[in-house]
Amino acid sequence: MNVFFHYGALGDFVLTLPMLRRLPGPTTLVSAWERATLATKLLYDVTPGISPMDIQMWEFIRLHAKGGPTSVSPAIAELFDQAIHIVSFVSNGQDDWAANVERLAPQAKRIFLDPIPTDSFTGHVCDWYEQQAKDQGLELNAPPEVTNGGAVTGPIVVHPGSGGIDKCWPIERYERLIGVLTERGRRVLPLLGEAEAERWPKDRLDHWARQVGAKVFGTLQELHDALTGASAYLGNDSGPTHLAAQMGLPTVALFGPTDPTRWTPIGPAVTVLAPKSPEAMDWLEVDKVLDACPHQG
Repeated sequence: MNVFFHYGALGDFVLTLPMLRRLPGPTTLVSAWERATLATKLLYDVTPGISPMDIQMWEFIRLHAKGGPTSVSPAIAELFDQAIHIVSFVSNGQDDWAANVERLAPQAKRIFLDPIPTDSFTGHVCDWYEQQAKDQGLELNAPPEVTNGGAVTGPIVVHPGSGGIDKCWPIERYERLIGVLTERGRRVLPLLGEAEAERWPKDRLDHWARQVGAKVFGTLQELHDALTGASAYLGNDSGPTHLAAQMGLPTVALFGPTDPTRWTPIGPAVTVLAPKSPEAMDWLEVDKVLDACPHQG
């Protein structure tokens, strides 16, 4: 059995799903509970032995403490006793976490993955994860096919946000884009997340809710439900964009200051709009984005 530990931003987490699909044998995914349960649903068809556990459980938190935990529940003891591979994004292999896991699961092969590629690495971040795993002796299965998951009659979901402000296409251009798509008879569902709800001024939030028709997703499950009913997705370099691509939606990803060679969303139908070299998001004109929008819906 594999035990896979990850705790990070949504986009970083979603980019671990290709590796999770390729792990040999059943896998327990230890992460934030909402993400672990959603990933389990997304991956079950190709990884039927996958199951979630909450990384905020006391025993997992204590793994970061020197000498602890000194005892664990029967369920956690069984998890470590049955582990063949322990794959960790939360330890460098030289810290208290690594020492505690070695004590609890001495039989397991422990693989420690750095989530941030080195400056000398020029490939995609998923290739970085795979290279590290292979260098530490973890054999991965061949990647399974991910099919288009779009609902033909659904709306185009448009998410104008991102965790990084500099990665956001200008908001007025999003409004123009949505207006033109609507005029052309396209159904559009603008979605706003937690970052926008906290960052945007109230008058902008009210305008987007009343005039643009935006909905706010408060949970990852609500985001997943909205994407499940969509025909396509358009957004910045962000966690929801990576999730849409992994769900198989035709996805248009807008890039500016970040490198798409490293951070392109992974999916069967991804279109990336990016400058020749990193620059501010205002490089991209509305007409170019309109041309890239999928035609179904």
